[in-house]
Amino acid sequence: MSEHPQNSASNSNSRESMEKAAMQDEHMQDVHAQLLREKEEPHEGFSPVPIFLMFVFAALCFWGGVYLVEYSGDFQANAFSPDFDPNASAPKPVEISLFDRGAKVFRNQCVACHQAEGTGVPGVYPPLAGSSWVTGHPEVVSRILINGLNGKIEVAGNTYNGNMPAFGPSGLALSEKDLAGVITFIRQSWGNDASEVSVQMIADYTASYSARSTPWTAVDVKEGLGPVPTAEPAVEGE
Repeated sequence: MSEHPQNSASNSNSRESMEKAAMQDEHMQDVHAQLLREKEEPHEGFSPVPIFLMFVFAALCFWGGVYLVEYSGDFQANAFSPDFDPNASAPKPVEISLFDRGAKVFRNQCVACHQAEGTGVPGVYPPLAGSSWVTGHPEVVSRILINGLNGKIEVAGNTYNGNMPAFGPSGLALSEKDLAGVITFIRQSWGNDASEVSVQMIADYTASYSARSTPWTAVDVKEGLGPVPTAEPAVEGE
């Protein structure tokens, strides 16, 4: 039985295609081999950076530093404002009175016990409004704040027995300016009309009582007082 002419032609074309493919593969292999021969052998490590580029990079860093120093405007937020003056002196901090400073300290440290209106808590924390302990000799209330107060105390005919913590160096360590501010505030609020207490007065009192390790009692806090200061101390700024 003879092979069909169409199948014979198909087989012939297939053999020719395979031969061409084989020739192309051999050609590609020759090209790859030639490329591999011409390529530089691989090696470990990094290629060194050209010295010229290193100098260029260093020069750019130096120039950038000089530019920032010259045109940064001291990194102020308004440096790019049209009205910015690099030669103008820095603005001075806003000054506030000891009274205003003391109002902030009172809200943060005292209001929970003595209440916003200085009325205190019956039987526990004495009122500050209308209290001679507050408006009398400034050293009395200063001693109490610096070293604290324990035991019973009588205010306006009522007895209170709440412990007062120390706010001086041995206690919560408020600054002398904060102490002067809060004492001034309570001596001049809620109808109280006493003189303010200066930072220097608090510094003197602190130097005298900072070594005391125990709180005052109502009996001893008024002992040994000097003359009542009569001069109005200067207002201390922020």
